[in-house]
Amino acid sequence: MVGFSASLTKFAPAALAIAGVLIAGRPAAAADPDFDPKLIDPTPIAQQMPAVDGINFKASLVSGVVGGYANHMLVTSVATPMPYLNQFGAQLDLGIGNYRSDYTSAAAGLHLFWRDPAVGLIGIYGDWGYVNPEHAGRVGIEAALYSGQWSLDALAGVTFGQHVLTQFFDEIDLSYYFTEDFRGSIGHRLTTRGHVANVGFEYALASMSGWSLFGEAEAGEDDYYGAWIGLRYAFGASGQKSLIERDRQSDPIVRIPRNLASVTRCGDIPNPANYHKSWNGFKTEYTSNICGSRQDLADHGAVEGKL
Repeated sequence: MVGFSASLTKFAPAALAIAGVLIAGRPAAAADPDFDPKLIDPTPIAQQMPAVDGINFKASLVSGVVGGYANHMLVTSVATPMPYLNQFGAQLDLGIGNYRSDYTSAAAGLHLFWRDPAVGLIGIYGDWGYVNPEHAGRVGIEAALYSGQWSLDALAGVTFGQHVLTQFFDEIDLSYYFTEDFRGSIGHRLTTRGHVANVGFEYALASMSGWSLFGEAEAGEDDYYGAWIGLRYAFGASGQKSLIERDRQSDPIVRIPRNLASVTRCGDIPNPANYHKSWNGFKTEYTSNICGSRQDLADHGAVEGKL
């Protein structure tokens, strides 16, 4: 036992030194070739801005013209940060309304994105537009760049479905904030009906927290035109924010009723040999009606119908 105690006494200083190093951390970490201190964001975690500043809701009443015919819709949105991944966010948009007084219009959109409110946004986007019985989907990449009072928003991808030809589309908007609560924009759209030029605005009512007035007007190829105005109410985390803060910290662009443009000129195909061939993800189908430009309808021998 005396020998064992002597051994402990002999090795105790070395053991204490090793324990001290383990508790304090490896002093040689800076020499580790796999360690790069620049990879660590020096901003305190509490000050790092999330992609979405909380759970946000928006509700809008929109009235106007899409594709040359009256359209009135209720559009709602909810945006939220991703659990445990606060640099990522999600937004769901839903719309329901009346088109040309006789038909139901409906739409849905989903955004999944990374965002730094001081820099910009990038993510994936998909939506669906319906003017009964015609409908179409879109899927693509959306991105935004923020610089002072300027914002550049872009979406590019593919339009597809039973009632439209599979083809490229885009939406591009260059916006300027004249004040924190007033935004104007100019933009470009490529729809199934062709190229379209767009102007828009949104004005947050300073005297009515959360409320804003917005509108868009556009015209382009294939005799396409549209214009609508709406009243929007934002509540949740974004309710007390200025418009520029809301746009960059709370929720991305709502692309409804924009996405209905692709199903606003449609026709029936009388000859089965010309039916539109499409794949819905499970099987190939042949459809007796098609939406697109006047030339698309002519190429399929379609007779333009109600839209």
